[in-house]
Order: sequence, then C-alpha cells, then structure tokens
Amino acid sequence: MKEENKKTSVSGNKGKKKSNKRPGKKNASVSAIITPLAKIILIVAVILILLFIAADRFGNISFSSVGDYFGGLVSGMENGGGYPYYFESNTPENVMKIGNDFLVVEKDKVFVLDSTAKKILESEHAYAVPLAQSKNSRAVIFDAGGDSYKVVSKTKVLYEKKLDSRIITASLGKDGSVALGVRGTSAMSRLLVFNKNQKTVFDWQCAKENIISTAVSDNGKYAAVSIVGAENGELYSKVLFFDFDYSEPLYEYDFGEKIVSRVSFVNGGKIMASGEKVLSFIKGEKNKDDIDLSLNTLSRIYTNDDNTTIVALSKYGSSSVKILKGYSKNGKELFSTEINSNVRSVSCSGGYISVLTDRQLLCYNKRGKNVGSSDVPNDGISCFNSGSSTYVFTTGALEKYKSFGNNEKPKSTEKTQTEKTKAEK
Repeated sequence: MKEENKKTSVSGNKGKKKSNKRPGKKNASVSAIITPLAKIILIVAVILILLFIAADRFGNISFSSVGDYFGGLVSGMENGGGYPYYFESNTPENVMKIGNDFLVVEKDKVFVLDSTAKKILESEHAYAVPLAQSKNSRAVIFDAGGDSYKVVSKTKVLYEKKLDSRIITASLGKDGSVALGVRGTSAMSRLLVFNKNQKTVFDWQCAKENIISTAVSDNGKYAAVSIVGAENGELYSKVLFFDFDYSEPLYEYDFGEKIVSRVSFVNGGKIMASGEKVLSFIKGEKNKDDIDLSLNTLSRIYTNDDNTTIVALSKYGSSSVKILKGYSKNGKELFSTEINSNVRSVSCSGGYISVLTDRQLLCYNKRGKNVGSSDVPNDGISCFNSGSSTYVFTTGALEKYKSFGNNEKPKSTEKTQTEKTKAEK
C-alpha cells in the first residue's frame, strides 16, 4: 500500500514543469512596487486631510493653494539655475513675494520664480500701467487707469476679468476676495468687492471723494477704504469701515489733512491706516491708537502675511537717519532702533527683518538686534526676507544673501566679475 501511494503521488505531478523559482517570489516583486505606491497615496491623503482641517479652522487655505503645493512638488523635480536671477529684458516694473516665491511684473507679462529661480508661471498682459498686490500665495494684477485685472496663484492664472469702469486701486483678501476702487459714473468713485467665485458681494458709490486704497478682511465679510476729498480748497482724508450686511459704512474716521495712503486688515477686524504723517491701528467705532509721528515721517512700511508690520521713520524728516520699528498684529511695538543711513526698503518673515540701505543689507531679529549685514550693489531697489535668506531686487537681477552673519557677494556675481577682469587683461 505504501508503494501505491507513492506512485499515485508521482503520477499526480506528471506533465508539470518543475520550477526553479522560489515560492512567493512573483508576489514579492509585485508587493515591492505596490507598497511604496500605497505609501505615497497614503501620505498624499493624510496631507490633504490635514490641509483641509487647517482650512476649516483657520480659513486661509484654498483648493488653489493645495494645487500649488502639489504642482510645486512636481515642478520641483526640475530646478532652475539658482540665484542671482538676471532679468532678460529691462528692469521689471515691480517684484514682490507671493508666498515664499517671487512675482515679477514686467511691461508685457508677469511670471513667478520659485526657490531655485525656475519660472513656474508665465502670463502675458496688455496693461498700460500694471500694478499688483499679493496675499496668501495669490496676487491680483490690474491695469491702473484701465478696465482689466487678473488673479493668479503661484502656478496658474485663476481668472481674468474686464469691468465697465476704470480701475483706481485693487487689493486681495486671504480668502481670495478682491476689492477694487473704480471710477464712478453717477458718483466720484465706487467700491466693488468680488468673492473668490467672482460674484459681486458688495457695491458702494462714493459720492464726492476718490477711493485711493482698499482692503478686505481675512474672512471676506468686511472691507475698508481710504478716501480723499477737497473742501474749501483744502484736502481731507477719511477711513471707512464696511460690513457687507449693511449698504453704508458702519463707521468712519476723519484724519483731516493727513492723507491715509494705505489701509489693511492686520488682526481680524482691526485696520491699520498709514501715510506720510499717519500710522494708526483702528478697532471698532471708538478704539483708535495713533502712533505719534509729529516729529517724524513714515518713509517705508511692510506688512507680512502674519500681520507683523515693519516701518522706517525719517527722524525729524531726515533722509540719512531712520528709526526702525516693529509692530505686532495687535499694534504693540516690538522694538525700536536707529539706522544712520537712508532706507530704501524693509521686509520681514519668519521672525526676522531685512533693511536695504544705499549700500548695505541689514538683518535684525524681532527684538531689534542686528544679526547680519552685507555689502550690496548701489542700484538696489527693494529687499525680501525669507527667514534664513534675504533677496535683493536690483535694476538687473534678483540676488540672494544669507540673513545671518557677514555675507560675501553671490558666487555667480563673483564669477562674472572675474571673467570680466580676465577679458580686460
């Protein structure tokens, strides 16, 4: 019986080719491919969940910013040439931060440079006077005196719009709302507010004053404008606050002959009003804190996305002595220090402040302590702090420096100068 069982066993395997492969090897190879892919999918899913939880709680993340994030991951596989970035044509009209990247506005186009100086967006325009304002990784580019504007993220044009009125000024809210001051037909000027879906949420006629600055609150429910008018041959300036549930301003502040050239929301419903002789933090109808500028004039101002504000004041009106001050989103003074030089630009990010003078780049922490300096070209226009790095916009390039310690000139700049020296020899 034992032999029969043995033969039957052999007979049952007859005709089958003996395999040299180890059992489970095929499944192992498939698993080796699927497992990393599953991990990537899981990671992406977790990131999306976290992003939208943050969006729900803080209201400052949108589908477009999430798209920019993943678009940046894909585009990041191919880097640019690094900084300095040399402009191909004439000096741009303007350069500004858009998130942690840079929006470059030229006469016929706009483009965005990432951290490697790679173009991740390029869009043409036909604006006669192109101006821009950025907020929360988006920007609105508009034709001052024209009738068109567009809203872009860091990687794409979100939409373009043409109005039936001439644009005076425009601003962007964190939620994607756009507030425009335009020329009126039956009134001197007009405030128009569109939400991120391009629907009109507010329309107000300003009978006899010109709107010169607009702002939208983070939640897209309020707006503020600064207006300028004339009476008996004298100019006057006011700041108006709007709640979109009401057709007229909820309250107004009269600044007399001190012109408010800029308004912005810095902490929920708190407004910061600024001008050459004005720096005020306004909350509600009766809460207004004025910074004393009786002896000084406001020379430069910059507000970061976290609502920290840095200002340079001309001491006693002097162009060569500046007072550098920092303010929290609540209007509390963080520090004050003097700089014995003309200040061309100020910037802040990640707890650090950058100051561009005629020949130097100076960096400070939020206590006003100097933590870095560098000699820079004398054609510097503006600076942009990005934590450990600071960028300087010159007439021909966007250059990168360390925010800490003493900087050497960018390597590519040194190489160019060396090559020029060799060529002269």
